[in-house]
Formats: sequence, C-alpha cells, structure tokens
Amino acid sequence: MFFRLLILLSIFFSGTILACSGDETCIEKSSWHLGIAFGLGIKSNPLVDGDDIPLVILPDVAWYAEKAYFDNGELGYQWLNQSQFAFETFLHLDRESAFFSFLHPANILAPTNSISTSMPISPDWSGTSDSTDSPSEIIKTPQSNLSIDEIASRKWAINAGIRGHYFLSNGEWQLTFQQDISNVHKGSQLGLEYSHRWLWNDFRLGARIGTDWKSARLIDYYYGVSQRDTPLKEFYFDGKSGWQPYMSINTQKPINENWSWLASMGYRWLPNSLTSSPLIEQNNIRRIFLGVAYRF
Repeated sequence: MFFRLLILLSIFFSGTILACSGDETCIEKSSWHLGIAFGLGIKSNPLVDGDDIPLVILPDVAWYAEKAYFDNGELGYQWLNQSQFAFETFLHLDRESAFFSFLHPANILAPTNSISTSMPISPDWSGTSDSTDSPSEIIKTPQSNLSIDEIASRKWAINAGIRGHYFLSNGEWQLTFQQDISNVHKGSQLGLEYSHRWLWNDFRLGARIGTDWKSARLIDYYYGVSQRDTPLKEFYFDGKSGWQPYMSINTQKPINENWSWLASMGYRWLPNSLTSSPLIEQNNIRRIFLGVAYRF
C-alpha cells in the first residue's frame, strides 16, 4: 500500500528544489512550496524508435517538516543538517524506465534542476537533482537494431537510497547510493556530483558535473535483450555495469516577485557497456528547456 501511494504521488510531482532556512530562495521548514514553469524544451530518447520527450509544463512541488520531506516525487528523512554537512535517506521511482514509457512521471513532469527556487548564495541543505541529461550518434546497420515497440515491457522500479552532502561557500559535493527495493531488477547505482552557484545582481547561474555508476543488473534489465524480447538470438545482449558522466547548466533571472526567466540544458554520455545494446541508437542523452517560471 505504501509503495502504491508513493507511485501516485510521484505521478503528479517531479522536479528539484532547495530546502533551507534564512534564504528567500529556499523553503521554510514545515511549509509547502509550489511553482510551475511554462516553455519549450525537449529531452532526447536514445532508444530505437523511442520518442523524444517534450518539456512544456513543469510543476515544482515540495513540503518539508523538521526532518521528513516530500520533494517532487522523492519521499525522505533528513537525519543530519549542519552548515557543512547533511545526510538523508529517501525513496523514489527509478527514472531508468522513463525512456520506455511516455507516461512515466519523469517524462510528464520532467525536472529542470530548480524551477522556482534558484541556487542560494550560501550553502545549505539541498534536494536531489535529476542527473541531467546529452550529440554523437552510434552508427549501426538496420539489422543490428531492435525497436522498443517489439520487446517486452520494462517495469517501474522503486529505489531506496542514502545521500550525503558537503557544502562549500558557493558549491556542494553530493554522494548518493540507490538500491532497487521493489525486486524489479535488484540493481544499484552510485552517484558523485559537484554543483556550483553564482549570483550577479539578480542573475543566477548554476552548473553541475558528475557521474553515475549503474550496476550490471540494472543495465541488463532495461537494455539487455534475451528470450523474453525476441526469439532471434542475433539480438541477444547482456548488459554490463558502467559509468555515465553528465553535466548541466541552469540559469534564472527574476522578472518580478513571482515570475522569472528560466533556461536549463544538460548532456549525459552513455558508456559502451550500454550503447552496444541493440535497443540503443545514440550514445548520449540531451535536454534543453527555455521558458518562464512562476512561484506561488
């Protein structure tokens, strides 16, 4: 019942915001944050016959208590919150299946790494960032590709994770570990990220660079090909673990008290252990969004 409730909540909310105290761009504890962005954007889909994901309306919803929080699809508990360190555990839907299902929350309400709340000037507790996303194409013969319309469906998984933060004056290191607890693929992933924030008058700029390691079980479940997908053995593929580096840039400039201009772009590289799959036709994931954000 709890997992079902988590999935329903995640369908409605997906994004990334900041929670802290004392900064007007952050969320006060025991309060709701509501924001929404309107614009034009797209996230590329690396799968064969996978549709690129349009980014048009992006909600930003969160609530923080003294320790527990709900942040755009992530349900968590913050065990430590100090000026230099923070630590939390959390639950959320695995985003890997988003490329296989258009109705996945990560596609319908895709995050832009802070829609209505910009990066604070001073370090404080921050929520997750959807590892952003990236153009070289993989050249394959038609016979080496397999359409995702012809394979078995991939289920949504639920991840439990732990995340540590180390804050600098205008930057932050994050180390995250996640494990599938829903018995879908039983895989895990490890992420390391550095983010930095700049402020010039009212113009805010944020940059992220990082890498995610994803286990062989995770990669093989989503991108491996076996008897479950096709009887043609020439397509069979066993997924292997690999690193996926990424980078993103996000900018925001206020228009008035509630409205602001917003731009976000990201690039993610896919490893050979993944791009060798007959389901993959690009070795990157790219994302861009331009629009305006409103903060209630």
